[in-house]
Amino acid sequence: MTLLSLADDAVKNALAAGAQAAEAFAMTYRTKSVYIEQDVPKVAEERTEAGIGLKVAVGKRVAFTSASLEGPRDVRTATATAMKSVKMVPEDPDFPGFTSFRVMGKVEKTHDAKTAETPVEELVEMALELTAAGKVRKDVTVPKGIFRVQDYELRVANSEGAEGSHRGTLVFLYFTAKSGTKTRAGEGIIKSLGVSLSQQDFQAIGKRLGARSVENLEASALREKIAGTVVMDPLDLGEMLIQTVGSAVNAEDVRRKRSPWQDKRGQKVASEGINIADMPRLPAGLSSCAVDDEGNPTADRPLVADGILRDFVHDHYNAALLGGKGGNAFRRAVATIEGAYARPAQCSISNLVVEPGTQSLDEIIGSVQKGVYIEKLAAPEVNQFSGAFALEVRNAAIIEKGELKDHVKYALLVGNMFDGLKNVAATGRELRPSHGFLTATGCCYLPPLAFDGFELVGQK
Repeated sequence: MTLLSLADDAVKNALAAGAQAAEAFAMTYRTKSVYIEQDVPKVAEERTEAGIGLKVAVGKRVAFTSASLEGPRDVRTATATAMKSVKMVPEDPDFPGFTSFRVMGKVEKTHDAKTAETPVEELVEMALELTAAGKVRKDVTVPKGIFRVQDYELRVANSEGAEGSHRGTLVFLYFTAKSGTKTRAGEGIIKSLGVSLSQQDFQAIGKRLGARSVENLEASALREKIAGTVVMDPLDLGEMLIQTVGSAVNAEDVRRKRSPWQDKRGQKVASEGINIADMPRLPAGLSSCAVDDEGNPTADRPLVADGILRDFVHDHYNAALLGGKGGNAFRRAVATIEGAYARPAQCSISNLVVEPGTQSLDEIIGSVQKGVYIEKLAAPEVNQFSGAFALEVRNAAIIEKGELKDHVKYALLVGNMFDGLKNVAATGRELRPSHGFLTATGCCYLPPLAFDGFELVGQK
């Protein structure tokens, strides 16, 4: 017996306890973490955990429960809780039952064995390498750093005969740097993620981190309004797209009439030449998998083709109601897998991919007469339904006649993401991954993009 096989046992136990249908999701994961405080490692740890999420149905009543997982006793406890809960929930007249697929195979390069087996001691050395590289001058310190590596495996099974499994690795980095003095300081923030340690250049990440803090220290307060072209780095822009496009193509939001694209299939929603797809079969993708968390097979799906909306993403529930195809039900995040089993699967993008163009970032900047390059925002939070935002800028530089000039601070980037998609001025060629909130499902792969129509607003 393995802990993952207890997913099958949970289904059998639920049926024996009186459920008419059941679905179980079991997960095991190992987390290795290094925490940096004031330039030195304060914590280095390794933890192994497991859990199970169980959904049971009696008629049209459906209940979900979860439990940490050490053995069969936990399955019995989860089953008893679920069966008690299902008697108290109201009926869902639209409940379509569970899926009946048996998914075999896997997506390539989602699990890196070398990364999974790297000892914590070596992760400490990598974190210190990054920290040392961040000290681009004597007054730079690294007050905070989080370096996490996770190796996970899951299995989903239900009473309709559906079953599937997946294995992956995740790497997540979040570091801050400060320069200057207590009375006049500059801050730098950097994040990076991937499925293997080989994707991380710790020297380059550290140097960019330190440089950002110095640029922020030496930046001037913006006193004007700039309405030229805005060039955006992929990391924060990706989070903005996950919130907006990720919601607009979500069948749950479409069904509930809260997607701004709900009636726009076949209509223009982005600039000509913009192609966006959900790609759960992307090799080495952070959210790539052959099976979703309900047991449905996944498939790459074009969403926006040449600026025209073509499709939405569906979980099993909404596919039954809207006539789509399931395969987009997830509970797994990419910044951390921790606790994923405790959340019910929800309709979600997997890897939202914006097709790259042909220009380098330098070429895009070189083509801008007047504008700004946004490298880091304080918090890229966008209204997911309207697309509106007013975001504090952390690292940005004015562009004049194709060259980066003064760095600026105390400014807001103001605009609307849905309008911006219709005014894309240039598309870069290098895809980079981005993620949403810490436990949010799905991620985004995109290149640098330039927009017309946004404004950078300074202090009066």
